[in-house]
Amino acid sequence: MPVITLMSPDPSPGRPALARIAKAVTGLLRIAEEHCWVTWQRLDPDAAHRPEWLRAPSGPCAPIGFVTCKESYPQETVAQLLRMLRDELSTLLNVPAEEVYLAVHRAVAGELLVRGDVWAGDAPDPAGVAP
Repeated sequence: MPVITLMSPDPSPGRPALARIAKAVTGLLRIAEEHCWVTWQRLDPDAAHRPEWLRAPSGPCAPIGFVTCKESYPQETVAQLLRMLRDELSTLLNVPAEEVYLAVHRAVAGELLVRGDVWAGDAPDPAGVAP
């Protein structure tokens, strides 16, 4: 159930590119493709401060992003997800991998509305991946 929000002063790479990111994420997490959403927010360059964006006014800007996912995903799985997203974004956008910034927000049981109901939590998965 990850929701990924990416932000940059650059225009969106387009729906097919965002769908490719979602497919990579759902493949890693072994969840249905419709359970991952990716959004792109184009920022006004004068409404944000990031030194890396100032150094490349004519080139592509590495995005900053936030991944919201259930707290039941193991930390190692989330680390794999972050590295995979970094690599996908670097390749897709032709930006330095070390300039992609991603942070995770954990959704906790009882504080997430998903598929019409409040999520009560997942049973532990012996394979280390949450549904």
